[in-house]
Amino acid sequence: MIARVATGYLLVAGAVVASIGLGMVAMPNAFYGSYGIDPHISVDLANELRSPGLWLVMTGLVIGLGAFRPDLRRLSLGTAAIFYLSYAAARGISIALDGLPGAGLMIAAASELVLGMGGAALWWRAAPSLHRP
Repeated sequence: MIARVATGYLLVAGAVVASIGLGMVAMPNAFYGSYGIDPHISVDLANELRSPGLWLVMTGLVIGLGAFRPDLRRLSLGTAAIFYLSYAAARGISIALDGLPGAGLMIAAASELVLGMGGAALWWRAAPSLHRP
């Protein structure tokens, strides 16, 4: 049962981050525009906003790979937990220092927190038991 849940989680979590990365690289104006951010302001801003996109695509592939390779499942779950929880934590710091962002980014923060906690819980459940012979 837990393997099916983990597989479904990894497929969703990997697809979400890979899709976001593709949006950042291929369609930054539409992607960031949906959050009220205009990459047209400067070439430097557009470059800075586009640059992490492939990192997110590759992270999404590593996360999703665990759905198909049981030997990589725990690594993929840990990657997902670290990825999503670090984004959620960074957004929390930004909220504390800069104030509340728009609704779209607040939804993103909540989603990252939920996906990160889900990944951490599944990672914990996938740990080998210390009491097994």
